[in-house]
Amino acid sequence: MNTTQTVLAILSSSVLSAILTSYFNWRIHNSNYKKDYYKKILDKRLDAYESMNVLINRLSDIVYTDKGVIHGMVSNEKSFNFLFSILHSTMEKSYWLSDKTGHKLTEFGIFLFNNITSYIDENLSEKQLEEEYMSLALANFEQIKEFNQSLKHMVNSDLQNLYNVDEFFAKNGKDSTTYPLYEKDIKKNGS
Repeated sequence: MNTTQTVLAILSSSVLSAILTSYFNWRIHNSNYKKDYYKKILDKRLDAYESMNVLINRLSDIVYTDKGVIHGMVSNEKSFNFLFSILHSTMEKSYWLSDKTGHKLTEFGIFLFNNITSYIDENLSEKQLEEEYMSLALANFEQIKEFNQSLKHMVNSDLQNLYNVDEFFAKNGKDSTTYPLYEKDIKKNGS
């Protein structure tokens, strides 16, 4: 082998090596980019489910009164407003929840508005307002308990597949399924 052939052999192997190295670096970079993207999506989903957990834990606070059992977060104006702020904060992250869980969360917000907020007369005295919250808490205890149990079950179910980002994007938003917001819609649809 002469000098020219030796130099060409070295250069061609160096060029081939550089091309192969560049190609594999590019593949690794793309793979890492996708993994980093999935990590960010997963972080957002975890944050949304942590907010759901806070809401569920707050709804689990019950108080025994001489009139019956009530949810502590509905027993007075200050607690109810705090519950509503937690609910609002959680609903802002509902995109990252499963469709079914997000719809149930919306349904709960509508329930609270229709069955508690709409019955509160802000012109009442502080004592009358406290009594009004207490009577609404007693009247709606079972429904709030059912919402809490449903949300807890849905979160537990969702957490089993939380890591599967591809499935989350495939299912959420593509389906035209809507979930009824009122009991009459459930009965009418036969669900």
